[in-house]
Amino acid sequence: MESVAGIAVADLGLSGLLALTVLLILGGGLVPRRQYRSALAEKDQQIAEHRADKVAQRQIIDEQAMQISLLIPKIELSVHIADALKKLGEGEGS
Repeated sequence: MESVAGIAVADLGLSGLLALTVLLILGGGLVPRRQYRSALAEKDQQIAEHRADKVAQRQIIDEQAMQISLLIPKIELSVHIADALKKLGEGEGS
């Protein structure tokens, strides 16, 4: 015998089953199909927005990595020039 919320369906009768359904809807145990589909569509939209944000972040990260890769040789050259000037300055002072 089937049971709903621990109560045998055959013992309820038609009006009892209807009352149980209304109580489940009011208590949040059952959700109308329209509300379910609306919530599902909203979640799908949030997921799509999250994916778009993630793609945009990935592009920004890739661009930053490329810029850093371009700057590293220039920074190394600047450090080398600064060291050479420092050594040149120390040589003149003595």
